[in-house]
Amino acid sequence: MTIACYARKSNDLKNDSIENQLSIIRNYISCHQDLQNAEILQFSDNGASGLNMNRNAFQELLSKVRQREIDVVIVKDLSRLGRNYLDVCKLMDSIFPFMKVRLIAVSEHYDSKYRKINSMDLSFAFKAVLNEYYAIQTTEKVRNSCVSRIKKGEFLGGIPYGYFLADKYTPVIDEEKAEIVREIFRLYLEKKTYIDVVRTLNSKGIMTEKNSKWTSERIRKILKDEKYIGIRITLKFKKDPKTKKRIMTNSNEWYINENAFPPIISCEIFEKVQEILPESKIPNLSGNHIMARKLYCAKCGKIMKRNGNFYCNKSYQTGESPCFQGSVKRDFLYKSVLEKVKEFIKTDILENRQRFSFSDIARIESEIALLKEKKAEIFEQLFSGSINQSEFEKQNINVSSQLTDRQNELKICRRAVALNTNYGSECPIDTLRRLYVSDELTKEHMQFVKRINVFDSEHFEIIMQSESPLAVLCKNMDIYEEV
Repeated sequence: MTIACYARKSNDLKNDSIENQLSIIRNYISCHQDLQNAEILQFSDNGASGLNMNRNAFQELLSKVRQREIDVVIVKDLSRLGRNYLDVCKLMDSIFPFMKVRLIAVSEHYDSKYRKINSMDLSFAFKAVLNEYYAIQTTEKVRNSCVSRIKKGEFLGGIPYGYFLADKYTPVIDEEKAEIVREIFRLYLEKKTYIDVVRTLNSKGIMTEKNSKWTSERIRKILKDEKYIGIRITLKFKKDPKTKKRIMTNSNEWYINENAFPPIISCEIFEKVQEILPESKIPNLSGNHIMARKLYCAKCGKIMKRNGNFYCNKSYQTGESPCFQGSVKRDFLYKSVLEKVKEFIKTDILENRQRFSFSDIARIESEIALLKEKKAEIFEQLFSGSINQSEFEKQNINVSSQLTDRQNELKICRRAVALNTNYGSECPIDTLRRLYVSDELTKEHMQFVKRINVFDSEHFEIIMQSESPLAVLCKNMDIYEEV
């Protein structure tokens, strides 16, 4: 038996420390005979919000649950699993029961072993809702505290290029950098393009505040920043506590201080620049195509841009020579990737020759249980003196070999069942077959590709996902039957 102890801490409360939670769990294990002599694994997320299930250690725990490597999960309380009611319900009523994982919440005296399947107790459901409400309220309190500090004149977060803080309330002009800001505005009025300003600054060896080269996007942000004429606009965005995405607030919620900074640029120059600035952002041509966020220049490491074909954007961003001349032809790249994906998913299609059913899984699990009982009997016979050490080792090797064979057979069986079970309109094996015979690369194919490194217009490296095609497919379909 394998026990997973999970702890999560999102604040600085000492009584809620990772060490304290794990200590409570260890004490619980030591007091329960049925949990003795088990392998114990520890997982902990420090400084992680319960509203977000995408936590490193928690995802590692779930991965081991899906692979049938964990039998029991123990937490101090259910809020450590998460503070989103629906997510916790899914774990308690769907994922853990299906994977035959026992869940224990120590401080709430909850043990799924003594609970009816598919019926989350009302008291625990109510606590889960309260946990979610608490997290949302905490987020709102933090925001209100930040609003209060901002209105008192305190500066939170970063300070614009060209300034430094004498204290947390007083921005002061950094004359050396302020002169560069003035040069940026002057050059743009003269040349009227971002890239010309970038080339001028980079050719002079002038670096950004992060000691990196200037880019068109960095220039655009400076030219549009009203802080350089003294105006500070804050509270334009707020973060959704569940999705973590930034949401723009209504203009009546903004806090505007027209004399927050000593101005570096005159209002007249600033307005002239705004009149000739393009209305929209620099277009992001890396998105909205099936290879978005997966196609990179192997030399500079930046995301490749698309303009019909794909090219390195370094020259456009910094004014330097591109990493390679020309562009990667879309059709040539798509054909190569499609062939690689087909080769990747072919393995799971070929291995799916054996047919199994859920009754086969039950049969093999029953055989495994009997073999485990047989193994326990052999140990008892050795301790009672019914058999000697030599006979024990002989029988133990024989039973252990059979047990390993059955466990391997069970993995194959579960894999085949997962491949051939319908989830919606089709089962995973049919999805793989459909993608394998397709003559056109689609976004479905791209889920199996981790990254593409482009060396030049004709040479690139296609890196596939480390997991099997079935595991990738099941994860994206939100299926937990994979092995």
